[in-house]
Amino acid sequence: MLETLDIHSYALIEDVHIEFDKGFTAITGETGAGKSIMLSAVSLLLGGKGDVSMIRTGFENATICGTFTLEPNGGVEDVLKEMHIPFEDNVVIIRRILKKTGRTLSYVDNVPVNRTALLSITSRLVDISAQHAHQSLLREDKQLQLVDSYSNDKEELDAYQKAYNLHSSLMQSKEEKVKLIAESKREEDYLQFAFQEIDKIDPKEGEDDTLSDAIKKASQYETIHDNISQAIQLFRSNYDEGSILSNLGTGVACLEQASRHDEELASYVARLKSVEIECEDIYESIKDYLSLMTYSQTELDNMQSRLSSLQRLTRKYGPTLTQVLKFRDEVKSKVDALSCGEDDLIQLNKKIEEAHKELLRTASILSSKRKKGSLSLAKEIAQSLHGLGMPHALFSIELHSVTPYYNGSEKANFMLCANPGLEVRPLMEIASGGELSRVMLAIKATLREKDPVATLWFDEVDAGIGGVVASNVATELRHLSESSQILAITHLASIASKADRQLVVRKEVKGQMSYSLIDRVEADDRVKEISRMLSGDSSSHLSLEHAKELLSS
Repeated sequence: MLETLDIHSYALIEDVHIEFDKGFTAITGETGAGKSIMLSAVSLLLGGKGDVSMIRTGFENATICGTFTLEPNGGVEDVLKEMHIPFEDNVVIIRRILKKTGRTLSYVDNVPVNRTALLSITSRLVDISAQHAHQSLLREDKQLQLVDSYSNDKEELDAYQKAYNLHSSLMQSKEEKVKLIAESKREEDYLQFAFQEIDKIDPKEGEDDTLSDAIKKASQYETIHDNISQAIQLFRSNYDEGSILSNLGTGVACLEQASRHDEELASYVARLKSVEIECEDIYESIKDYLSLMTYSQTELDNMQSRLSSLQRLTRKYGPTLTQVLKFRDEVKSKVDALSCGEDDLIQLNKKIEEAHKELLRTASILSSKRKKGSLSLAKEIAQSLHGLGMPHALFSIELHSVTPYYNGSEKANFMLCANPGLEVRPLMEIASGGELSRVMLAIKATLREKDPVATLWFDEVDAGIGGVVASNVATELRHLSESSQILAITHLASIASKADRQLVVRKEVKGQMSYSLIDRVEADDRVKEISRMLSGDSSSHLSLEHAKELLSS
């Protein structure tokens, strides 16, 4: 719902702030006062193209800002989340700036967006029923959505979309499989050679590092062997005189003898004994290690040859052994695709055939329900149009078959013939703004509870009508305002008087400059405005009495 509207430096409007409410608001004023300017500003705000000639003289740009309250199930929240636009308390602020350079800037909650993104948001917020204005009703996808809402076919649509998603997924898998087989065939010789070369060597993860360490150790065998042997001799020589273990034993004995006379030395004796035990253990361990040491030139040559083979693989398919192994797995997938790809394709084609049958079956059920619903919907809309001053109107909904897509196997087109003898044409081609407004009113009234767009703005809905028809239009607007916010520009007192509130657009001249002002009128001021609309004289006694009667009825 539109909460507030601010218009700055736009045509005759220099600075206007308007607050709106729920229900039905009538917008009135004398011809030329600026009602169409107000509507033009709103159209620009919602994503319409800017015209630099509308920037007020003396200003560099024009700014229009609107505050909207988001309605449940309107779909706007999902769009905002998808665009990563933060919003709070179910309120969104939209701002557009029209510059003299011709450039138009768009912001949603201070986040800059392009025009396409803006339209995807505002199309769910406001519909304007004016010729070539911003309204979702003229879009084919919106028309099909209205048919679905009226037909109550959610269950059938869900079943169809499930079948469509499965069929699309299988078709994508087939496309990927065919592409993989084609690539594999082009690379067949290379793939076979690469796989066989890697598989023959059969590298293991981290094997090159392990071999490098082993080769380093084997190539330094003599150095390691000699140093361990010397260390063993130092621990304990054949004569045991002057060796580490012999000297440690002597040291322990001396300290033990001394500790018998000085108890403070006991802790040193214990520590030295611990060192003696540790040295004894090291001595035995390195003796065992030395005894197990072997050297084989053949084994060293084999390891060096193996490492050389691994390094050759990393140079060709690496640069690391991990990447070589990954490459081998990828090659294996392609090689397997060559050997069993055709069989897989046969099985995949069978699944696709079954999925396609299910797709057509669910599409047929959905289409049947849509056809039945569209006939009934068109009939109701036509009846509504007859009561809105279009007694000869022919309204129909065409469902034309298309290649199955996410929303079904048909698209909808709302068709109208407003006058006898003319052919029915799509709503988009309707020339009269007044006719389009009444068609929109009829459609919205028929789908009162099923259209998520919360704000409906009508212009020219009273064009060429009066009397009973005008009263019927007012009644429909009143009823529609129970479920949607209605804003209607009107010249008829019989319509304006049925509104919950009334805004008056008036023009003033100050200092040789024209200004459009917008005021909310209540009580006596509203009576005077209705009186003016009735007779052109806001002070006529008869008109004032008639105005009071209209407002009280």
